[in-house]
Amino acid sequence: MKRIVYATYSAAGGDRLVWRLASRRLRILAYHGICDDELARERWVPPYFVTRSAFDAQLAYLKRHACVLPLSEAVARLRGHDLPARAVSITFDDGYANNLYAAYPILKKYGMPATIFLATAYMDSGELFPFDRVQLIEHLMRGHATAHREAPSLRDYERAPLDDVRRRIDDWWHRWGSPLTADQVTTLRPLRRDEMAGFSGGLVEFGAHTHSHCILRNETEARRRAEIRESILRVADLTGRTPTLFSYPNGKPTDFGEDDKQVLRGARIAAAVTTTAGSNRRDRDLLELRRYSVGLLHTPQSFAAALTGVQTLLGIARRGA
Repeated sequence: MKRIVYATYSAAGGDRLVWRLASRRLRILAYHGICDDELARERWVPPYFVTRSAFDAQLAYLKRHACVLPLSEAVARLRGHDLPARAVSITFDDGYANNLYAAYPILKKYGMPATIFLATAYMDSGELFPFDRVQLIEHLMRGHATAHREAPSLRDYERAPLDDVRRRIDDWWHRWGSPLTADQVTTLRPLRRDEMAGFSGGLVEFGAHTHSHCILRNETEARRRAEIRESILRVADLTGRTPTLFSYPNGKPTDFGEDDKQVLRGARIAAAVTTTAGSNRRDRDLLELRRYSVGLLHTPQSFAAALTGVQTLLGIARRGA
C-alpha cells in the first residue's frame, strides 16, 4: 500500500510542490554505510545501509532538486537566516570504511559534500561496532536455541551500559562465534586512522559521535562527559581540526539530556544531530537538529517522500489511526 502511495505522490509531483512550499527549511539526511548491490539481501547487512546504486540514484535526485551544503555551512546559514532554498545536508554516522571506498567516489561524482561522525574508539582497535557485532550474533545463532538464550540483543545495547554489553558480546563470541566472512569484514569494518588521508579535496568534514558509541542515557554522568570530550579530542587529532559538529548515538529524544548539551556547549560544538525525523526551521535548537534516516527499504519514490517529510507525516497518521 505504501509503495502505491509513494509512487502516486512522486508521479503527481508532490515532492516538487513541497519543495516550493517549504523551501527554507534545512533537511539533513542520515546515512550509515554503503554496501555492494549483490549483498543487499544478506540478512547480516544492517537495514540502515544503502546499496551503491541506490546511493547514486539518491544523489542524482538531490542534484536535480536540492541545494546540497556542508552541514557546518548549512547550520551557520540557518542561524544567520541566510539558508538557500531547498537546502539539504548529507551525514554519515559511525565511520565505516565503506564511507571512503563506496560512498566517497559517488560523492565526488556529483560534487556533493558530506559530514561523517566518527565513533573514534574503533578506528585504532579495528573492532567492529558493538551494535553490528550484536546483529552478527543474531545472524549466527539462528537455529541454536541455547546460544539464543545466552546471546546479547539490541535491546541490551539500547538499555544497558556499554561496558556490560561488550562483556556479554565478548563472552558469547568466545564460546559460540564463527569466523567472519570476507564480505562481512569488508562491509562492516570501521575506518582506520591511516585511511583518513583518503578523504582529500575538501568534500568531507568530520564530527564527533562519542568515543565508544555508548548511548549516553545509559552511562554515568562522568562517563557521558568523558565520552563526548574524548571523541572531540580524537577527531581533532585525526583531522587536525577541532570538530564543531556532533551526533548523538542512537539519537532518540530520550538518549541524551540537557547536561549532555551543556558539555557540548562547553566544547564549542555549534550543532548536534539526532535521529528524530523532520526538517529544521530557523528557530530550531541547533543541538537537537532533526534528520531523515535512509536505509535499504527506500525506493526512489519513498526516498523523495522521506526527504520532503511526507513519509513522516504518513507514519504519524498511521500511528494515530
